[in-house]
Amino acid sequence: MRRGHPLTRVEAVTAARYAEAEYITISRRGRFDNALDEALALLGLTRRVVATAPTEGAGLEFVRESDLLVTAPESTTHAAAADLGPVLLPLPFELPSDSVYLSWHQRYDTDPAHVWLRGLARAALAGPTRGRNQATR
Repeated sequence: MRRGHPLTRVEAVTAARYAEAEYITISRRGRFDNALDEALALLGLTRRVVATAPTEGAGLEFVRESDLLVTAPESTTHAAAADLGPVLLPLPFELPSDSVYLSWHQRYDTDPAHVWLRGLARAALAGPTRGRNQATR
């Protein structure tokens, strides 16, 4: 969320307060719902998604100038967040872990540049924030 967002002025962001906000969600297919909605439903809560963005970077750009929230894994948004300056807070509820898959054509199995890139992706995704859910506010 942007600095100065109304939720930055509350003592604690509860699941109910989190659900009351308006959201942009990240989806290359334009889907408005995801695992967050399932977790909120288990708590008897729903959220209002007003837009989608195709990438986390685009989602962070949207929230930079609005009162919308975007929720994304800290491990994949840390660098962009450092550049754009949003406020990052932990989610006020637990999410089940999710898998990230790398796939490539077999002809690139031994390609040195591709091996390097896969190693970089693995390191970034398995960094010190692995398993920590962060809400970008």
